[in-house]
Amino acid sequence: MRQIIIPIVSLLSLAACMPTVEGYQALVDGWKGAPESQLVAQWGIPDSVYQTGGVKYLKYQSNRTVIIPGTAPTYTTTMIGNTAYTNSYGGSAPSAVAMSCETTFMLQNGKIVGTTFRGNDCKAMLPEA
Repeated sequence: MRQIIIPIVSLLSLAACMPTVEGYQALVDGWKGAPESQLVAQWGIPDSVYQTGGVKYLKYQSNRTVIIPGTAPTYTTTMIGNTAYTNSYGGSAPSAVAMSCETTFMLQNGKIVGTTFRGNDCKAMLPEA
């Protein structure tokens, strides 16, 4: 039984160290109530700004491409008489995955009042409790 528990505890510990969507939600929610100047000082100049009805929207975008390496095929060689025949099987080509995250901060009276985000790269570590 002990042999089963140790790997499970190890996996749970490892999962706690991974960036998550929940961690990103906590990160952006932590900005609520902060002034616009503080956000711009930390995140930089926004990629776009829109204002309507007394609400200002600051949008930040990040885009990157992750290359997942391929795997080498397996080769087998068969000798028939004095001739060698080599065949390959398996393996895979590398692939590219587009990663993006778009985060929008909503401000009223110079303070952050709300946040939204979307994309497959909106992940962060959960803050320590």
